[in-house]
Amino acid sequence: MPPRISAETRAAILADIQAGTKGRNQIARDHNVSVGSVTNIAKDAGSADAFDRSSTKEATHAVVADNRSRRARIASELLDDVARFRQRAWSPYTYYERGMEGPELVTLDLPPLKEAKEAYVAIGISLQRHAELEKLDADRGEEQAKSMLGDLAKALRVAAGDSSGDGPQR
Repeated sequence: MPPRISAETRAAILADIQAGTKGRNQIARDHNVSVGSVTNIAKDAGSADAFDRSSTKEATHAVVADNRSRRARIASELLDDVARFRQRAWSPYTYYERGMEGPELVTLDLPPLKEAKEAYVAIGISLQRHAELEKLDADRGEEQAKSMLGDLAKALRVAAGDSSGDGPQR
């Protein structure tokens, strides 16, 4: 049987629990006790929910949803960039040329090939990043569907009396 936790250590653990700045595992490491001991001290002090992370989980889900929304906005803006780059590649091109009396403004019907090429490189990069953002959130939906179907299959096996997960025995 492990030695009893001293009153001083118990008080220090309880102070850490009540401060709420450390997780259960960190408190256990700091005081060289088991995680279960920290949990029991919290329960004995009436702080059974001190390590409840349901609000943290909800906040994490909210941040994930916010980030998904931000990615969707950025993906949309990338398509706007594509339109602007394409318009620029097909618009008149104005630049200064050295003339006999100083700089002269010259306007071409279309940009030089090098400038048009740079516009299309930017278009390609923008489209690629747009597709990557779209795929990122699309893949997440596929993973959720697979997980849900797996859970459903497991529940059906349990309901049919086969909890091994191997399917029917022959």
